[in-house]
Amino acid sequence: MDSRTHVELANRLLLSCNASQELTLASLFPQIDRWPHTLHRMYAHNVFKAKSITEIGLHVLADETWEDETNAYEVKRFKDERQRYLSYLSESSWRPGLGLDEREAALMSYVSHIYLDTYNQPAQPFAPLSVYCSGQWSLWEKLGDFRRTLYTTHVITELRADLFSDRFWNSMPAMSANSLTQAMLVRMCQHSLDKIGEEVIPVAMRALALESCPPAALHTAVEFLREFEDLLNRKHIQHLAGKSFNIGFPGHVPAEPVLA
Repeated sequence: MDSRTHVELANRLLLSCNASQELTLASLFPQIDRWPHTLHRMYAHNVFKAKSITEIGLHVLADETWEDETNAYEVKRFKDERQRYLSYLSESSWRPGLGLDEREAALMSYVSHIYLDTYNQPAQPFAPLSVYCSGQWSLWEKLGDFRRTLYTTHVITELRADLFSDRFWNSMPAMSANSLTQAMLVRMCQHSLDKIGEEVIPVAMRALALESCPPAALHTAVEFLREFEDLLNRKHIQHLAGKSFNIGFPGHVPAEPVLA
């Protein structure tokens, strides 16, 4: 999805955690790998890099003179993107500190970007531990060649407005940042066509320096995400069915468009 949609989703998730809304900007941190373009989604869109990159991003947003020679690429990219990130706040300032609760919420916001990106294209969230991809395979089969329509027309704006004005958001359960992060890891495994085993999740949680959450809290968060995905799938079909097409190739008969 586009940057605004990432920010809007992180905003809703942070509300459920009673966390600072300014940490929505951490949902944009994986975008540091947009340059060079050949690196996009191949470097920072990774669960195992989330902790170190998030900490660098929090430092640079707090102090644009901050340096770290060991991570010079990341620091430079955050400085390049700093004003664009801050433009998503109503005020171009950054006030959060670096307390434990804020770090956990920021990590959740970061992981939400990778999770939502499974709607764009296959993602490798757990590489190199597991190189397999997570993606919205069944939805893509229904939509066909939808990406140009979604991202170069007014459709993305209309879909986003429809998604976040839905009454679904009026009954969000209270959830912790840790439970939402772990639930997103679970769902990315479950969207891997059985290629990514859930044994990667404890390893990923340790890499994020997060405690595994109790089963009941995890169940609540996973069920919430399932309902969110059902909603987002319906919105995609509603706004894109009949506006996209399947590209034919020898021996293939394009599927009929899915009607809303």
